[in-house]
Amino acid sequence: MRQDIVSHIGTVTKVTEESVSASFNKGEACGNCHAKAICEGGKGQLITIEVARKEGSDFKPGQKVNVSLSAKTASTSVMLAYVYPLILLFAVMAAVIFTTGNQDAGCLAALATLPVYYTLLYMFRKRVNKKIEFAITEI
Repeated sequence: MRQDIVSHIGTVTKVTEESVSASFNKGEACGNCHAKAICEGGKGQLITIEVARKEGSDFKPGQKVNVSLSAKTASTSVMLAYVYPLILLFAVMAAVIFTTGNQDAGCLAALATLPVYYTLLYMFRKRVNKKIEFAITEI
């Protein structure tokens, strides 16, 4: 296996005409991941992902598969989930404190930006999903 690929062994849970869903245990493949120190997904947590089904693929529920994504894609995920919101939090807090001189308002404004950020991220999830693509292959 190449080092620039993050890979998990999973099980197909659902197959539709458009997509394939697979579940895997997060803790199994985290040993070599560069983001494991900051990732908060939880050890041993069961994660389910949905991937667009390719033409000619024949997956069946219960089938063992290899779920993979590039290390660059994994880094993009970490940036979107943790780094950008943290930068936004501090930037808003600093801007409000600088302009108003009120630390309480700065902290409240900073905290208020997080639900807005994650709501926008959710609203643009289809666009984000085009950048963060998992691949499912038979074992």
